[in-house]
Amino acid sequence: MTDINLDKRYEHDKTTRKVFRLKVVYNKNKCDAAGHCVLSDPYNWVLDDEFRATLIDSTEVMPGVFEKIVETTEPHLVINAAKTCTPRVIAVIDLDTGKRIAP
Repeated sequence: MTDINLDKRYEHDKTTRKVFRLKVVYNKNKCDAAGHCVLSDPYNWVLDDEFRATLIDSTEVMPGVFEKIVETTEPHLVINAAKTCTPRVIAVIDLDTGKRIAP
């Protein structure tokens, strides 16, 4: 049996994991209430009484348009919420590079 050199820091040591700074931009006016964002990222999304998505702890920057800065070690949750959004009303921007990374 060979000894595999496993990286002991892999996702278990939170002190050494990279923290991603992402900006989420969401247009609630065009939400079709499918709820995929909530299923993909329940830490940042909930459904309101009309079953439309609400970005938790966000700021309304224009009527119906919300923004939130998310610092996370698990960016795939935020990115999947945007990618699974059927009307494509969620955008994710990497604040370190300034590039739009989803959808």
